[in-house]
Amino acid sequence: MKISHLLLKISLLAMIAVSLVLSWLIWTNNARFQRNTTDATTSTTQTETKNTEDVYLPTQILTSDANGNQYMVYNNKENIVDALHKQLSKWQLSGLKKMPLTSKNYLTTINQKSALSLVYPRNITYAVFAKTFKQKVTKANRQRFFNRIIIPTKKSGTIYFLDDQRKTGFSAKASHADLAALQARLKKTTIQLPVTEKLFNNQPELYYTSNVKVTQYSYLVTKQNPTDFVTSLLSGTDPSALETKEQNHITTYNDGTYKSLQVDHQNSTIEFEDYSSDVSSTTPTKILNGAYKTLAKIGSAPGNMRYFDYEHKTRTVIYRSYVEGLPVFNQTDFGAVKVQLLTTGVKLNFSVYTLQVPLPASSTATPLPTTQTALDNLAAAGYDMADIGSFKLGYHWAVNSSSSSVIDLTPTYYFKYNGKWLSYQQMLDTTPNANEGSAS
Repeated sequence: MKISHLLLKISLLAMIAVSLVLSWLIWTNNARFQRNTTDATTSTTQTETKNTEDVYLPTQILTSDANGNQYMVYNNKENIVDALHKQLSKWQLSGLKKMPLTSKNYLTTINQKSALSLVYPRNITYAVFAKTFKQKVTKANRQRFFNRIIIPTKKSGTIYFLDDQRKTGFSAKASHADLAALQARLKKTTIQLPVTEKLFNNQPELYYTSNVKVTQYSYLVTKQNPTDFVTSLLSGTDPSALETKEQNHITTYNDGTYKSLQVDHQNSTIEFEDYSSDVSSTTPTKILNGAYKTLAKIGSAPGNMRYFDYEHKTRTVIYRSYVEGLPVFNQTDFGAVKVQLLTTGVKLNFSVYTLQVPLPASSTATPLPTTQTALDNLAAAGYDMADIGSFKLGYHWAVNSSSSSVIDLTPTYYFKYNGKWLSYQQMLDTTPNANEGSAS
């Protein structure tokens, strides 16, 4: 018993000693714990920055070989755009210089041999690009417009930024440009679709030159409770304390000042208006940055959300969901998210649905005809080609017939007909006049 009692005392003394040592370490190493706190803050900031970068990344990758054969490429096992973004962020760009381009040689420039092209669906500014790709930018270059980056793969030193809409461009000197690392990434592409770029109504458009077979997907979706957005967008106000009005399938919440929110229960969309402050933006860069800040108000941007369009006259920015580098249509009438920055406030339209987990497709997608064949079929159906502003390969969003929590994404062509995005099948199934009021 005495021995046991002695051992117990020794154990207690040892525990007290360990406690004192640990306390001393904490007191004398406060800086180390403060650094950990700072690291945690930095990590949060990096996450927010990454969201901004994700949204304003190019959506399409084109490559051309030494013979001029051109392909739209992607990797269905990894995000190759993100991989290229990390590579290019290590480069240092400088010496921006206007290129002597004309309408005649512009098409030759974008179809050049041995090149990699990173294409945005719509113009962005160099300032937004610089923020995304960690580049320095002077005040004189902040508002330069472009939608296409061309990188020659046989020689390093210069990359090109081109504006399809105006057929203008500028070049930049590139240092620390690792073309070998870039080409190594491109070799990992799993899908290569033969394409060429031609002028359509005097604008460059991507033509798929063989029958297109793209993977069909199904996705589990999350539907967020609309009242969550009521709380977050209307200054944290309890929905029950707001002025509420019901009309048909629309519920309107008003906080009694300059903010209101409408929930469309039939289409599962939300429209938010905020006229509480002056958010007027005078430059395209400020509009694109301001639009993202407004987008962030509905929560962290989903990983598949990308910049899709910018309407200069109305100062409207549209974001869409993207899968395998292709835009998703029909999720809402306007895209996935629409942000309009007005001189008196801001308007925000978005869906309560978000793509979450991909599921094995129940069937194989039917191959699509070549782009030229599709255009010929539309012309034969009575459509005036002058009324088509643009066209893209994309995914059609449709609720699965057996489960409302599953969305089927079917690949198809989409055409911007009289300002509205319509699917190829929708246009073939109806007459040209019947499509005037439709949208996707």
